[in-house]
Amino acid sequence: MWVQIPPAARIESFMSYGLGIYSIGWLTASMQTGVIALLFIILTILCYSEYQKTGKIFKHYPASVSLLFAPIYEEVIFRGFILYGLMQIYPLIIAVLISSILFGILHFKNIFYLPKKELISQMAYTGIIFGPVVALITIWSGTIWPAVILHYGNNILASYLKNNQSKINKLIK
Repeated sequence: MWVQIPPAARIESFMSYGLGIYSIGWLTASMQTGVIALLFIILTILCYSEYQKTGKIFKHYPASVSLLFAPIYEEVIFRGFILYGLMQIYPLIIAVLISSILFGILHFKNIFYLPKKELISQMAYTGIIFGPVVALITIWSGTIWPAVILHYGNNILASYLKNNQSKINKLIK
């Protein structure tokens, strides 16, 4: 059973773990979000050439290392900052939908690493299915940490399925 969280309780809940986003002088919350998105795009582009040459990012770390941090930073950004900010402006369902669609769009960053069909599937899955589930878990629990745990589980399962596709196909036949 879903319970509508009153706006005051939502604000207090998200502030309690320090993920509220506020205007800083003339730099509004939307502008801050845009700056974060722009920096992420720049970082992705810069890492692409290094990854293509060496199979590593940041010159020393394999791409798999960044996967260790993705569930944390993605949940902090999308459920901690973006969802929280949207909940201050829009009704709950609209905030969940917008943050989830943005989460799906974020996965376009994998264009350098995934075949196009797989990329489109990943973006659709994260934006339409996974994003809303973890958003609702975050709202229900009042913290991002259950969503981070589920995100890790999701990534581990996806990695296992991808790496064992031939074995899985044999079992199905």
